[in-house]
Amino acid sequence: MRLAIVGTAQLQSRDLEHGLELGNRSVDILARVQSTRAKDYVLEVQRGPRPWRHEPAVRAFIQRTRHQLGVAAC
Repeated sequence: MRLAIVGTAQLQSRDLEHGLELGNRSVDILARVQSTRAKDYVLEVQRGPRPWRHEPAVRAFIQRTRHQLGVAAC
């Protein structure tokens, strides 16, 4: 969950690459955990890159979270 929190902070600081990197690492870990709270943190990471929502990396991250964690896209 900590990676998701730091990823969200990076996205809020407009660091798309690092924020998505941390978001993807959090998905790697949280895919093995059944936790609503953890999924909520990933949902926050999804909200961070809204200004870049048309970027391929952002769309890929959202698709990945949807498929691996069942987290709906924002």
